[in-house]
Amino acid sequence: MKSSIELNSNALKMRKYLNEDPSSPIDIFSLINNLKNITIIFYPMSDRISGMCIREGNSKIIAINSNLSYGRQRFTAAHEVYHLFFEKELRNVICEMDISELKSDSEKEADKFASYLLAPYDSLRAYLEDNNMIDNHALTIKDIINMEQFYQLSHQTMLYRLTSDGYLDWNTSNNLKVSVSQKAMRLGYDDKLYKSSEEAKKYFSIGEYVQKVEELKERDLISYGKYEELLLDAFRADIVYNQGSEGVELND
Repeated sequence: MKSSIELNSNALKMRKYLNEDPSSPIDIFSLINNLKNITIIFYPMSDRISGMCIREGNSKIIAINSNLSYGRQRFTAAHEVYHLFFEKELRNVICEMDISELKSDSEKEADKFASYLLAPYDSLRAYLEDNNMIDNHALTIKDIINMEQFYQLSHQTMLYRLTSDGYLDWNTSNNLKVSVSQKAMRLGYDDKLYKSSEEAKKYFSIGEYVQKVEELKERDLISYGKYEELLLDAFRADIVYNQGSEGVELND
């Protein structure tokens, strides 16, 4: 199994490839969507599955369980990036929900990589130092919520990371595995991080597939009926029926 140092190095290489700096929080979905040949599908799955990925030729598909919290969906997306970009022999893999040491080496590597991609080792260390949370400071639930909101990680993922890096012991971590959305709101945060996709986005897709369908239509290679059919297959009724998100579009 790869070491934590190597996985953090791979995460930093991926950040560089995505034209991101080595420390700031990132919008993982926007960055992935800007890569070539990738489609991201959001779909309600079993509560045992966090997501899956498929590589076929140059095309890559990432599927995310839309029943997961937004924070966990971000982690799953980063997890699947590891499989697609750092495991050359992979063609497809289904990833379990649980984050534990009982998983295969490949899955444990992908979990650690995902954590480092979203919150690089040196970045998290600097955050802890800057906020006087090192050495004799016992991390509180408030500290952890502040960190997971900063890096946009789910509560479970934040605890996993702090424990694996030695900032929390396992007993303390287990005691802090509680529902935190109400606590987060009382600290002034939105609770989006802890909620699953809204109903309109439970079935949804972004990326290459939609782009390719648009190209086929523009080049008159498919009929308008086929164009609509292909978009509906990709859960993009919003495009077919011109259904924008709520609110007034502003051109500023």
